[in-house]
Amino acid sequence: MKRTNRYLLSILTLAVCLAATPNGRAEDPPPGKTTADLLGDLKKSSETAADPEVKALGADLGSKVGKLNDSLADNPVAQGQLRNALGGVVGNSSPVGTLSTLQQLSQAKLTADQTKLAKDVYHTGSAYLVQKNLGSVEGAQSDVAQVVSSLRKGSPVEALPALKNISQNAKMTQPQKEFVASLTKSYAPGVQKAEDLLKGLPGIGK
Repeated sequence: MKRTNRYLLSILTLAVCLAATPNGRAEDPPPGKTTADLLGDLKKSSETAADPEVKALGADLGSKVGKLNDSLADNPVAQGQLRNALGGVVGNSSPVGTLSTLQQLSQAKLTADQTKLAKDVYHTGSAYLVQKNLGSVEGAQSDVAQVVSSLRKGSPVEALPALKNISQNAKMTQPQKEFVASLTKSYAPGVQKAEDLLKGLPGIGK
């Protein structure tokens, strides 16, 4: 009986861990998918997107990822991180996990030129995820456009007021609320300021 209980507890623990994984990081890309394959997937999905802004951001992101991947030819570890992040962008991973993977890559120990490229990928990738996941939220289009514009300029702090407005939109789903919360925490210059900005977010703030 004790052995059975331990076995059931192990199964339940494993199930909980697996269920929580997508929110912690981008899922690994499908086995056998190279960065070139994933760039092809990004191009296809962007070109067929109904939203013209998603098309433009996808093309821009693909160009930046290609340049960064080439510059990382002697750094397979960083190339692997980039591949995982790209897999999250083109797959069905949680945008929260993908955002985290992009941010980690931008903070990795790279050369000055590689760091600049990595930050460009981080900001453009974030803008792509914002437009793709929040662009259709009713009543939030102007604020989403402001966030995207700020990120494309490499000025995420400028996106915070618009993110606060988006956070107060009652039409968002729970995953969208969590994504906005993750964006705000990433860009706010200080934990307390992030917490203050999140107070108005239903389901996240208190």
